[in-house]
Amino acid sequence: GTNNGYFWSLYREGGSASITFPNGGGNFQVTYSGVNDVVGGKGWSTGSSRTIGYNIGYLSGSYNFVGIYGWTTSPLIEYYVAEKGSMTGGTSFGTMSSDGHTYSCYKSQRVNAPSIIGTATFWQYKDTWGGAPTGQNGRVSMANHINNWRSRGGQGFGNHNYQILAIEAWGGG
Repeated sequence: GTNNGYFWSLYREGGSASITFPNGGGNFQVTYSGVNDVVGGKGWSTGSSRTIGYNIGYLSGSYNFVGIYGWTTSPLIEYYVAEKGSMTGGTSFGTMSSDGHTYSCYKSQRVNAPSIIGTATFWQYKDTWGGAPTGQNGRVSMANHINNWRSRGGQGFGNHNYQILAIEAWGGG
């Protein structure tokens, strides 16, 4: 859906989850209980090489990561830039520096898994720094990540679909 000029998305497996939009602007809050997986957040219906500012105001409960989440098509790619928490696993393809941090870069293939086009086989790119504090402004220069995925990821990078600041989590919070 859309809220206050921004695109939002909420995906869950099991349990219950909701997203609300306190205080206007790009703000969002995801509440979840008993979920196996939830991914929710707010951003843009079409991604780009934009620089994304953020502030992780408050976290409680269990979570994997908070950061940038998006998809491309042709090829179908799911991508993560973990500013808090981590997204690892799969094959490492080195590190990259951006916005004053060093990210560890991973890729993995999902086979017959849920995607934006239904059940499909696709690649994931996962860049992890993970050290962002709560309550402070940060930024992600997506151009640096996209250029790295295109040149070193080995799977290319497709046409942008949505791109959001998101939380991925399990359990409750």
